[in-house]
Amino acid sequence: MNKIIILLLVVVLVSCSQSLDIQLEPEVSLFLNNDAEQRIRLTQKDAAYVVLNEWLHENRTDWYATSGRYPGGVYVKSGDNGIQVTETRVVIYSTSGHEPKALYIQSIKKGELSRIRNFGK
Repeated sequence: MNKIIILLLVVVLVSCSQSLDIQLEPEVSLFLNNDAEQRIRLTQKDAAYVVLNEWLHENRTDWYATSGRYPGGVYVKSGDNGIQVTETRVVIYSTSGHEPKALYIQSIKKGELSRIRNFGK
């Protein structure tokens, strides 16, 4: 009986996460937390763009539904997606409405995506 309960729990927990296939546009805009008015353009040739694009490709699974706002980090605008990278998480926003809406979240390890988070420092 315990094995069945554990198996059901594992199935429920795994089914809560989602897979996302987010591909960056050829040119994206990066906004720094301390200066939201400053817009930095990144292209496929920029190291920060490559790091984020590879990370998104390698981390397609284990996204969890979310809502609300998350402070800090940097924000990348790519098409109808906003991608916020903070010290501990990556948040995917829909930008098709008037205000960005948080949709998915994934935790990151300390130091992961530091090239993006420390951009402009």
